[in-house]
Amino acid sequence: MLLARRARRPFAGLWDLPGGFIEAGETPEAALGRELREELGARVRRTRLVAFEPDHYGPGGFPTLTAIYLVALAPGTLRCSDDVSEARWFAEDAIPYRRVAFVSMRRALRVCLRLSRR
Repeated sequence: MLLARRARRPFAGLWDLPGGFIEAGETPEAALGRELREELGARVRRTRLVAFEPDHYGPGGFPTLTAIYLVALAPGTLRCSDDVSEARWFAEDAIPYRRVAFVSMRRALRVCLRLSRR
C-alpha cells in the first residue's frame, strides 16, 4: 500500500492515502490523476472505485466524503511535492494504522486490503 506522509496541517507528519480535493468541473477520476501527479509525480494506469468514507478535515474541520480508489500506477519514480514529505510502500502487516491521519483513511485501508486479496 502506498502511503504519503503529510507535510501540512491538518495532521502534518502523519501518514495518509495520496489524494486531494476535486476542483470545479473535474470528475473524481480526473482529480485523482491530477492529485497523484501533483503530490507524487505519479501517472495513473487504471482505477477502481471501492468505497466512500465520511469524515471531517481535521479536528473540528468541515465534513468530507472521500472517494476511495484502488489504483494501478504507471511505471516511474515517485517524487514528493510540498504537500508530501515522504512516500513509502508498506507491506500489509506493516501499515502504521495508529499513525494514519484520518479515521476515514484507516477504514479505507482495511477495505482496500480486503478487496485486493480477492
